[in-house]
Formats: sequence, C-alpha cells, structure tokens
Amino acid sequence: MNLVVEPARPEDAADVSRLLSDYLTRTELEKSAHGLDVPEELPERYRREIDHPAELLEHTLVARQPPRTIGLVIMRNNEIKRLWVDEQARGTGAGRALVEAALTKAAPGPVTLTVWDWRTAPIRLYRSLGFEVSPSWDAREHLICLTYPSR
Repeated sequence: MNLVVEPARPEDAADVSRLLSDYLTRTELEKSAHGLDVPEELPERYRREIDHPAELLEHTLVARQPPRTIGLVIMRNNEIKRLWVDEQARGTGAGRALVEAALTKAAPGPVTLTVWDWRTAPIRLYRSLGFEVSPSWDAREHLICLTYPSR
C-alpha cells in the first residue's frame, strides 16, 4: 500500500468536497439514529464547507493511495475539526497517518477535538495516539472532548 499524507492543493478541491459531503451526510444520519434532532437537509454551515472547499484547503491535509484521495483532516487553531477516511479505505492506516501528520503540523500547545460517543473506532485511534478525555467545552449531547497534551 502506497499511502501519502500531504497538504491539500487547489486541485484537491473536488476531492475535499466529496469527502466532506460523505462525512457530514453520514454524521447527520448517525445523529438522527442516536435520537438527536437533525434538520431534513444539511445545515447551511455544512453546505458551505461542501460547496466552497477552497476556503478550507490551507487547513487541510489529505491522504492518498495514488491515484485516489481517500481521506482528510482539517485542523484550525490546534483543533481537529474533521477527520474522514473513505469507507472503502478503512483499515489502511490512513486515519492514523492523518492524525499524526496533523499533530506534527500543530503549533506548540495542546490539540483538541470532539467526537461523537458512538464512534468507537475513532475514539480508540485518538486514545492510542495519546489523546485524553477532557472536561467538556461543548454542551451537545453525546460529544466527547479530547485533548492531546502540550508537546
């Protein structure tokens, strides 16, 4: 397996949009399945990410198994905002590689993220990399807050 993680480029905009659409659509379906109130259509803030991925590229790393882009991580201000790997590429190490690359790219200080409590595989990944459960800074039900200690 040839896995490459690198900063997103302008020509990656369509892949970033596709991956974000998959991630956000799946998240809304999961939230609904777990009894959370979700709108019938993706909220405008999510549509904006999908429709204008170029606005996110400077904060995005992508994982590739050439020639395909199979995953992404978006990080702003030392907070991992999005992590997604195509379902067909799960188990390839892409998620781990993306998080490790994000941690390397992060500014000094802790790195934070939130994750839905039903996403057990990502929680295991984050914990295996050294993230620790933190007091909640997000009041939404079913969210776990995690922090990677200062380096």
